[in-house]
Amino acid sequence: MIYKSQNESLLILSKLSDKNPKLDEYSKYCLLREQGLRKKAFDHLERFIKDIITWSLEERIEFVKLLFPYFEDVKDADYGGFPQPLNIKVVKPTLEEWCSLEKTNGNPFRWYGKYYRSEEHLNKALKLNPNDDLARITLILWWSDKIYYSLHHLPYSYIGNYEKDIELMGEIKKQVYLLNNKEMKESATRNMKINMEILTNYQNWIKTGDSDFTKWGKKNHKITGYGIKSYYYEYK
Repeated sequence: MIYKSQNESLLILSKLSDKNPKLDEYSKYCLLREQGLRKKAFDHLERFIKDIITWSLEERIEFVKLLFPYFEDVKDADYGGFPQPLNIKVVKPTLEEWCSLEKTNGNPFRWYGKYYRSEEHLNKALKLNPNDDLARITLILWWSDKIYYSLHHLPYSYIGNYEKDIELMGEIKKQVYLLNNKEMKESATRNMKINMEILTNYQNWIKTGDSDFTKWGKKNHKITGYGIKSYYYEYK
């Protein structure tokens, strides 16, 4: 099912042929997909893929350069506009070739890293452009998800490795400090502080030898999990 934001993004992507007439079949795919005509849409996509795989690397790179800024800037543009056949047969091999040759531009490394889950590529993007907030925030979010996984059953159960999580929180803190975008930095900082507070409280509870983390939290007015706010005003 395609939602409103995904429909809107498909309409935006359908206008790419205005910039390059060779993208006409891709634009038709986007228009028909937005209309819910999936089978007809994929007929046009198949024709587009058969054509674009014959293009030179430089031409395919130009297509990728048009595509990915929309994925990063337009909500849900990477859903209907980035179907698996296009993803696997065109975009991924193009990015792989491009990355193997690129020496100065971090964008292909960021795009490959983000969409094909490669920390190595994101780190390369940051090496080429230390001010790449989009690469940096992707790493921060991935690492924060790992911390969330460790903590999300608290106060009843900690399912991570505490030492590794503390080490990872240190890496997150370093990367958050380096963010330039104010909104990204503020959001990442809030999330980091919550995670660090829960981790610190868990560590302090372990040191006490108390058998019940929840009761310890109530007694000491400490949060003990994501769903539990400070007990300060509840405690009597």
